[in-house]
Amino acid sequence: MNEGKAREDMARADKAEAVLRNEIFIESFEYLENEFTQAWKQSALKDTDARERLYMLCQNLDALKGYIHKVVEDGKMAKATLQELHNRQQFEKRK
Repeated sequence: MNEGKAREDMARADKAEAVLRNEIFIESFEYLENEFTQAWKQSALKDTDARERLYMLCQNLDALKGYIHKVVEDGKMAKATLQELHNRQQFEKRK
């Protein structure tokens, strides 16, 4: 990973963390998860198609949150990579 890519990943991570802390984002996901769960509980016994769609909607919400968390983790790894690069450069200057 080059320095430019690492800095880009760190900036993306900052934005992703802001999204994960955003009250509306949190509220929206809680609301949707609750709505999907309630709809599943109220679905007719024979309505397997509806339950499968609701299951997929829940899976999609989890996948979206997972992706945002991955962006944050990638940013943390990029920060560690930049720190390692900086440490190497400092070591090389001492020689």
